[in-house]
Amino acid sequence: MEKFELVDENGNRTGNIVTLEELERKNRVKFPENCYLPVAGVVVINENNEVLLEKRSSKKVSGAGKWGICAGKVDFGETTLDAAIREASEEIGIKFDKEKLKPLSTDLIKDGRFSIYYIKENIPIDRFKIQESELEEVKYFKIDEIKNLENSLFDWTESVENLIKNEA
Repeated sequence: MEKFELVDENGNRTGNIVTLEELERKNRVKFPENCYLPVAGVVVINENNEVLLEKRSSKKVSGAGKWGICAGKVDFGETTLDAAIREASEEIGIKFDKEKLKPLSTDLIKDGRFSIYYIKENIPIDRFKIQESELEEVKYFKIDEIKNLENSLFDWTESVENLIKNEA
């Protein structure tokens, strides 16, 4: 049974545990006050300052057909960095080096604490091996194109935009 330890706003473990079953119930479990589900993700930026997004499978219950970054829940006992690396490996078939991923942003959104890392690396689309049960496709987007996508949880776009501007 998959289980996850909730964290506080600073990412400290709280001792409160939830299971995947509890998270997926129609009447989802209520988290204790000031507790968040830790989620981690990776933003891949290519040499043209385009950001890799993945389109979730239309068969998924949550976020079906929506674009997002490579991300997922932090497993029990796992660090956010390890979770980001694991999710990328599972979803897009790329195992990133811990030393190359850099922190981008941390955001509290609803009942989640999102830790986003980034890597600037030119990875051709044909190198990605997508997890077909999770994704339909991957594609690079300009930051302005991302802002116009009808999706949620893109709080990291401002951080990417600032990163690109500061490196130009």
